[in-house]
Amino acid sequence: MTSIFHRLLAIILLTSSFAPAASADDAVDVARAWGLIGTWAADCNAPPVKGRGAIISYEVTPDGNLIYRRDHDPSDVNEVTNARVEPDQTLVLSIVLPRAHQTRENGIIKTTDGGIRSVFNRGEDGSYTIREARFIANGKPTPALRKCD
Repeated sequence: MTSIFHRLLAIILLTSSFAPAASADDAVDVARAWGLIGTWAADCNAPPVKGRGAIISYEVTPDGNLIYRRDHDPSDVNEVTNARVEPDQTLVLSIVLPRAHQTRENGIIKTTDGGIRSVFNRGEDGSYTIREARFIANGKPTPALRKCD
């Protein structure tokens, strides 16, 4: 019996050594392959207004992490800890918001003209600020963003 257990353990260890290790680079790789890296805005010529979120940047830091920055504001930088693409091609990002003391998931789709649009934003507690591509607070649709760079 122990001989079978040892062989099974050896097989498990051998096969697991070929599995890719999770790393900070995974979110970067997913975002890059999906086409997210860069700066996005409804109007790329409009000046950034702190706190409005009119200009969104997804950047790779020098140490290889993916960050989400709003309005070119150095104080509004948030780490993207996970990224995955759903079967319907929705990109789902887990974003740590240290000032709000929470992590939120943001679902993003590509528009037919090459832009992007948020279709949901939910907290760990299940609360939504965006659902079905509309802001919960006012019912308005989320804006389509164009790539600026």
